[in-house]
Amino acid sequence: MLFRLVRPMRRKDTSFPHFVQRIPADILPKISGTKLSIPVGDEIVARTVTSKARVVKVSLGTRDPNDAKIRQAQIAGYLEGVWKSVRKGPQKLTLKQAVSLAGEVYKAWVSVLEDDPGSPAIWKRVREADEFARQGNGLMIMTPAMQQKGLENRFGAFVDVALSKRGLAVDEDSRGKLLEQVAVAMELATEKLQRHSFGDYTPDNNETRFPDWQEHKTIEEKSAPKVSITQLLEGWWKEAGRTGDLSPSTYESYSKAIRYLVDFLGHDDASKVKPRDVVGYKDKRLSDVNSRTGKPISAKTIKDSELAGLKTVFKWGAGQHLIPGNPAEGVTVAYKKPKLIRSKGFTEVEALTLLRHSVNHRPQVNETERLANAKRWVPWICAYSGSRVGEIVQLRKEDLIRYDQHYALRITPEAYTVKDDEFREIPIHPHLIETGFVDFVQSQADGYLFLKANAKGEIRGSWKSAKNRLQVFARQVVTDPGVKPNHGWRHRFITVARECGMAQELRRMITGHTGTGVDEREYGDPAGLYREICKFPAYKV
Repeated sequence: MLFRLVRPMRRKDTSFPHFVQRIPADILPKISGTKLSIPVGDEIVARTVTSKARVVKVSLGTRDPNDAKIRQAQIAGYLEGVWKSVRKGPQKLTLKQAVSLAGEVYKAWVSVLEDDPGSPAIWKRVREADEFARQGNGLMIMTPAMQQKGLENRFGAFVDVALSKRGLAVDEDSRGKLLEQVAVAMELATEKLQRHSFGDYTPDNNETRFPDWQEHKTIEEKSAPKVSITQLLEGWWKEAGRTGDLSPSTYESYSKAIRYLVDFLGHDDASKVKPRDVVGYKDKRLSDVNSRTGKPISAKTIKDSELAGLKTVFKWGAGQHLIPGNPAEGVTVAYKKPKLIRSKGFTEVEALTLLRHSVNHRPQVNETERLANAKRWVPWICAYSGSRVGEIVQLRKEDLIRYDQHYALRITPEAYTVKDDEFREIPIHPHLIETGFVDFVQSQADGYLFLKANAKGEIRGSWKSAKNRLQVFARQVVTDPGVKPNHGWRHRFITVARECGMAQELRRMITGHTGTGVDEREYGDPAGLYREICKFPAYKV
């Protein structure tokens, strides 16, 4: 779709929120005098950068938060393309490229107006105005400079649109070449629309004269081997994964983002991905609906998970000189933190209801024994420790530790994954022992209590499935969407721990929250931790 006619930027527009971006320091010496054609929704805002400019500021033209997010990303993607073009220097268009861009103007202009082109008289006047722009009034000799000025006045806005959609900055000769081709394209478009105004919709071959757009490739680029986006992902993980700093869940999250991007683009060529492609991907994801929940994909997920993954993988590829740059750099999503209308932790009624639901659970048809055991014990362990559900479902029999007077559970990344990859021990509450948990663990075979590895010895699928099943299980009785069914225990434990006087640093050791000193992060007397957990009141169901 073609953008609406170019409008000048309203310099004191305070009625709408604004997009503001600082011009990169390395760009400042080169950008003075550059004409920006900034896409804002379906309009183009024309702006010439002055020598004193330090930021680009433009009204978003909307008060709707969702539209504002989309427009911010749209503008950011455009500017990233401009900065890249300026760093490379003004691009010189080939004739074929100029004809291709003119063809995009032709196709967009015709598609907007062909269904209802208006009266023939309108198009007669348009043709006369176009002819005047190219030839003058016939009473004076048109110098090249005058002809260039006439073309600029008549078709400059269309040139700005064509360049902005590609994020291009071109030299003066290329702009002149493009103006000439746009003039030709608009003459053909006017002829076609004038025929339509008479009711003549005979097919023509005008569109076939315009080639598809192709980037101008240097000798180095032409000889460079094709690298797929998927190969970048695997190359990044082969290097990043071996350090042990990242968990398999990070790889899976980034893999999903890569799969979504490849599906969106319709190809897997990393060298062809442009900033505008990433912006388009982001806009598409903002409109997608989660098939499991029936709700739109959250902006936070897209920003913190998907775009973060794309930026990391493409940055690695650029650092390895496999691709010319990072097309995801600068692309972001603005989102408003949701209103907090209730505590993030379970209420006492919700906690007791879920624990009672857990105690009374009986294995269902086709439900594995391990999953039934998880539904019976995982909520109780989380209730008495504030641990993350993922940390508990990966427990193994050998993670039960016996001390002289009490028992503890070992939470360790050796089992599968732990946030920050830090080992800790959590004392087992006396009431949990009374209900038979220790007896249950001791009666099990060696290995995982709630998970089963696949034929390759991997537990990722079983681990993720168990977490999801426990979430569904909790939602059967805790239906308030304001509390997360798996994470609600963590918030409740901290709240109750404060109320019963547990020492803050020892409470942090139990929950695995980062402390303020080395003594909190690395040391802890097991007996002291057990004394603290005994302060926590028992749940009577």
